[in-house]
Amino acid sequence: MGKNHDLVVTIKRIKKMKNMILYIALCIVLISLLTVYSATIHKGTSFFYKEIAWIGLGVLTYFIFSFIDYKVYGKYYKVIYLINVILLLLVFIIGDKRLGAQRWIDLGFITIQPSEFSKLFIVLTFAEVLATKYNHKFSGLKSVLSTSIHVLPIFLLIAAQPDLGTSLVIIFLYLILIFINGIDWKTIIILAIVGLSMAPIGYFFLLKDYQRERVLTFLNPEADLLGSGWNVTQSMIAVGSGGIFGKGFLQGTQSKLRFLPESHTDFIAAVFLEERGLVGGCVLLVLYMLLLWGILRIGDKAEGYGKLICYGISAIFFFHIVINIGMVMGVMPVTGLPLLLMSYGGTSFLFAFAMLGIVQSINVYRE
Repeated sequence: MGKNHDLVVTIKRIKKMKNMILYIALCIVLISLLTVYSATIHKGTSFFYKEIAWIGLGVLTYFIFSFIDYKVYGKYYKVIYLINVILLLLVFIIGDKRLGAQRWIDLGFITIQPSEFSKLFIVLTFAEVLATKYNHKFSGLKSVLSTSIHVLPIFLLIAAQPDLGTSLVIIFLYLILIFINGIDWKTIIILAIVGLSMAPIGYFFLLKDYQRERVLTFLNPEADLLGSGWNVTQSMIAVGSGGIFGKGFLQGTQSKLRFLPESHTDFIAAVFLEERGLVGGCVLLVLYMLLLWGILRIGDKAEGYGKLICYGISAIFFFHIVINIGMVMGVMPVTGLPLLLMSYGGTSFLFAFAMLGIVQSINVYRE
C-alpha cells in the first residue's frame, strides 16, 4: 500500500512538471554548442566534446534537483550557509591562482569555482531568513543592518579573491530579495543615497589596481588599445562587423585570427553576434526573456520562500545576461561574469541547470 501510494505521488509530480524552461535552456545551449565549436575549432574538437559532456551532466543535475523538495533548503539553511563559508575559505587554502585571482579549487577530474555556487546558496539561505523573520515586516535601517550581517561575510570572502563581478551579484541579490519581500520607500531612498555616497570610497579604496583600470577602460577603451582596452575593442569590432545577419557559421574572423581573447568563455556572445548578427542576437535575447518569464511565472504562483527563491534565481540570470552582453558591446565594464548557458565551463553549466531544477521543484512541490 505504501509503495503504491509513493508511486502515485511520484506520477502526479511528474505530470505536474512544466519543462518549458528546460526546453528554452536547451535551445540556448544548442546555440552555445555551435558557437563554442566555431570559436575553438582551430584548437581542435576537445572543447566541443567536453561541452557535450557538461550539457549531459547539466540535464541530469536539472532532474535531480527537480525531485528534491525545495523546502528542505529552508529547513537546513544554516548548514547550507556554513557550507558556503567553508568552500569560500578553502579557496584561500587550496585554491588555484589564475590571472591574478584565486577563485578555483582543482579536484583533479573537475575544477570548481565556489563563488559561482555561492550566489545560489545566498538565495536559498537569505530567502529563508526573510520568509521566516521579516515576512512583510522589513523596514528601516535596523532591518537593513540585521539582514546585511547574513550577506556581508559572503560578500567579503568573494571580494577578497578578488571577484568583482560575483561581489556585485551578491549585492544585487540582497537588494532584489528585500525589495520582493517588501520594503518601505523611505528605506529604499536611504539605501540609494548611502550606495551613491559609498561609490567613490569603493572605487579608490576597495578596488584593486587592475579593477580600477577596467573601469577606466570601460569609460575610454581607446586610451590603451594594445593593453587594457584590447579585449573590449576587439569584441566591439566583432559585434559591429556582424551587421544585420552576421558573417555566417564558422565565418567569424576575430576568434579565428585570435584577435579576441577568451572567445569561448567571457566573450562568447561577441563570437555569436559576429557570425549571426543583430537578428541572431535578438533571437538569443528573446530566448533569455522567455526563460526569465518562465521562472518568474512559477515564482508568482508560489508564496513566501518559493517566490523569493524564483525571483533570486531570475535576478542571477538577469544580472549575468545584462553585464556579459553589455560587456561585449562596450557598454559595461569587463567583470568576468559568464553568459549562463552560453559561456563554456563545467561549473557554469552545472550551476545554471541546478538553479533551473530548483525552480522546477518549486513548481512541483508548492502547496
